Amino acid sequence: MTTAMPGNYAQQPQHAENLAVIRSIGRCVLLLIVSSGFWSIAWMYHTTKEVSSRVASPPPSAGLRAFLSVIPIVQYFTYYWAWNDIDQYCKRVRTEGIPVVLFLVLAIVFSIANLITFPMIQSKLNDAHRAATGGQATNAKMQGIDWAMIALGIAFWAVIWIVIIAAAASSN
Repeated sequence: MTTAMPGNYAQQPQHAENLAVIRSIGRCVLLLIVSSGFWSIAWMYHTTKEVSSRVASPPPSAGLRAFLSVIPIVQYFTYYWAWNDIDQYCKRVRTEGIPVVLFLVLAIVFSIANLITFPMIQSKLNDAHRAATGGQATNAKMQGIDWAMIALGIAFWAVIWIVIIAAAASSN
């Protein structure tokens, strides 16, 4: 494991220490699947809140970035900004960064690649949080936005099935 650069983490606002949280890779993948991918919006919100305040001044709005992540084409710019912030944060605390451009190309060409890139990025972010806090980063708790995205994913599939059943019933 690497060590944090002196001063970089300590110079953050006091509440920023509470934002150094570890997310289980398995839980990230499970949440992406259960929510039909909608949890990526919550992930964007969380990572923007946790990381961007440490590398950007003024930091971008987590809510705005999460909103922009659902707009076609704009979402790729949003991915780039968030992933670049994560890469800068990783480098600042002397952990291995992420190949931002490669991941962006994969996300554009193969949407399913997000099932691989998001966990890989989260793993690098977990390493950075551990390094920045000297191993004191805590496990992330489920928040309202996480539950809302899960509910949205379930509602999405419920509507799909209702439409399928209604179409089948009306064709008989």
